[in-house]
Amino acid sequence: MATPEELARLGVEAFAMIDKYYGRPTGMSHTRPPFIRDHHLPAYQYHHQQARGGKQPPFITDQPVLNSKDAAFLFRGIEIREYLRNRG
Repeated sequence: MATPEELARLGVEAFAMIDKYYGRPTGMSHTRPPFIRDHHLPAYQYHHQQARGGKQPPFITDQPVLNSKDAAFLFRGIEIREYLRNRG
């Protein structure tokens, strides 16, 4: 398992890559807005999704499969891989 220092370094590198690709956000404050919660309401409410009538279309298996490497190339993104070290 990664140490907190390694995770922090990885996070800094990942956000730097995002900032390089999309650019730094402008006009936004660096602080989060205050979270205001009405204490008279529950913290969450579950809304059951109603099932819709009708049939599900058949699953088509003759379509080509898009793997992560091809998807990154197709959508002009990057693929990040992690190769685990042998712990023997």
